[in-house]
Amino acid sequence: MKRFVGYLYDCRYVWIWLLLSGGIFTVCFILYGVDVKAAAYPFLVTVVFGALFLVLGYIKREKRYNELRQICEMGGIVSEILPKPECMTEREYQAILLQAEGEYRKQREEWQAARKDMNDYYATWVHQIKAPIAVMRVLLQQEDTPLNREISGELFRVEQYVEMALCYVRLGQDASDLVIQEYPLDDIIRKAIRKYAGQMIRRKLRLVYEGTDIRVLTDEKWLVFIIEQLLSNAVKYTAGGNVTIVVDGENKLVSIQDTGIGISQEDLPRIFEKGYTGYNGRLDKKSTGIGLYLCRTAADKLGHKLTAKSKVGEGSTFTIDLSSYPLEVE
Repeated sequence: MKRFVGYLYDCRYVWIWLLLSGGIFTVCFILYGVDVKAAAYPFLVTVVFGALFLVLGYIKREKRYNELRQICEMGGIVSEILPKPECMTEREYQAILLQAEGEYRKQREEWQAARKDMNDYYATWVHQIKAPIAVMRVLLQQEDTPLNREISGELFRVEQYVEMALCYVRLGQDASDLVIQEYPLDDIIRKAIRKYAGQMIRRKLRLVYEGTDIRVLTDEKWLVFIIEQLLSNAVKYTAGGNVTIVVDGENKLVSIQDTGIGISQEDLPRIFEKGYTGYNGRLDKKSTGIGLYLCRTAADKLGHKLTAKSKVGEGSTFTIDLSSYPLEVE
């Protein structure tokens, strides 16, 4: 109904001309002494044909509208699916649209090329930097001293940041690197634990994990990354106490709990935002506010749900819901 009213409004000049013509005929008939009733018949015929043409015009307009709506829903390259213009004005509008689309496609191709170059550079840099890191780690292991242990800990942090940089680049790409299938959850969790075992020992933290025999539908590499990042935060913000990994096999939930400093309630809704560090981040000057953002982005990419709850001074709990994935098993 709204579109029909709009159509009538667009045809307002036709209605004005119709009324004006009827008035002119009536005035002329009166001036020449002709019975005004003589104008009723041609006026009625004019109204009937006008209404007919009006309905036909509305039907044609609706057909055109549906074609354009389908084009909007389909998306893609507009120039290949635009209907043939019916008038000069429409032809000019399409010319403007096609010119704008050409400029957009050109800029998009340039942006994609620049983004690909940047991603290739970061990926190459990450792989190249791993070599000197590995050499430094071997050199530090030759002698067990407090200084070497301290340097090893900082070198471990460097490795973390390198991995985060690579994951940041990969998360901005499509999902072509995903390998979705069923994996034993215990293997994934233990792989993440092994990476942070040394850090937990250094900080004298007790790890509690009883193991599990369930299998989950996910991508192993990305799920390991998420659990590693959550363990990293647990170790970073827990000066003493426990880090506990709990698996709810029935609901396929993985919870990572710590007894650290916790997260304030005003910060909790924003901890997954990019670059947000909150009060804890301001205490830890080395915090980047990227880790949890990458975790949430990776979880969304996998179709998993990541949630958090915390209480200041008592610790935090991060839960990964692995109960579903939108793709089928390979």
